Amino acid sequence: MKAQGLVQEAYACYLEAIRIDPHFAIAWSNLAGLFMEVGDLNKAMQYYKEAVKLKPSFADAHLNQGNVYKAMGMLQEAVSCYQRALQARPDYAMAYGNLATIYYEQRQLDMAIHCYNQAILCDSRFVEAYNNMGNALKDAGRVEEAINCFQSCLVLQANHPQALTNLGNIYMEWNMISTAASFYKAAIAVTSGLSSPLNNLAVIYKQQGSYADAIACYTEVLRIDPTAADALVNRGNTFKEFGRVAEAIQDYIQAVTIRPNMAEAHANLASAYKDSGHQEAAIASYKQALCLRPDFPEVTCNLLHTLQSVCDWENRDTMFREVEEIIRRQIKMSLLPSVQPFHAIAYPIDPLLALEI
Repeated sequence: MKAQGLVQEAYACYLEAIRIDPHFAIAWSNLAGLFMEVGDLNKAMQYYKEAVKLKPSFADAHLNQGNVYKAMGMLQEAVSCYQRALQARPDYAMAYGNLATIYYEQRQLDMAIHCYNQAILCDSRFVEAYNNMGNALKDAGRVEEAINCFQSCLVLQANHPQALTNLGNIYMEWNMISTAASFYKAAIAVTSGLSSPLNNLAVIYKQQGSYADAIACYTEVLRIDPTAADALVNRGNTFKEFGRVAEAIQDYIQAVTIRPNMAEAHANLASAYKDSGHQEAAIASYKQALCLRPDFPEVTCNLLHTLQSVCDWENRDTMFREVEEIIRRQIKMSLLPSVQPFHAIAYPIDPLLALEI
């Protein structure tokens, strides 16, 4: 009944089974599963506890109880449940996989890799274990082994979008752009709900000067998730580089509406306002960005330049000192200065410092 979507009928059957035999652990576990599915974690926990109390060797109930603990953020308790599931069933691949996921989230990479490997030894066709172990190996710096895991995942499931994307990411980091793009395109071809390959392919298109293709990728990301503020900022940046500043401004405005504390969006909105001649609006947005992120060198320098362009000299000396300190720090760290050379010549700063810029 549950498999057919008849949840209320299934609920009634489980209750009737428990009424007939209060010691029927499977009925308690199945009842817990219903509450887990509707998000009532407390009820689910209560019934899973009853199931494992009645049948301590009930591996599935221990596993699912661990899943409830994990959903509640009680990770150590979840680990204990997964370990009890493995005591009851030593070859339980899913328990190893879930245990590994917690270790991975806690950045205990060696433990995560060990448990994913154990999961695969228990079930050589455990697709997600290969993909997840690949992520753990990559994070541990064992990139060649990670590639082997992702490839093993694809042998079992050729259209696995995450494995395709993960391989693309590795080749992107290796600057093998064409190979990376082919994996991202393959991932996009097999799924319509995954944003990361679209975002990454957009970066490649942008680097290649294919702005229209990059914009199309970001637009698809926003179709998947209209509240993706990062995609709005990235599309706005692409519009701006493409000379479509008015559209960039609209994207930045939408981004700060969705995520008001996103300093980068305020900063980019300010730059777009500045480029389109709206200096006062630019100043307001630069100031908002600095309120959110006081240590934002590019914004501090751009704000000073914009204030100078409208002859606003309030706190002039303090701001120039701050900008001079930023420039010295950036040059010392071999970073590209946030002040352009011709702007520096016009500023009352040390001439030798301007020459260094």
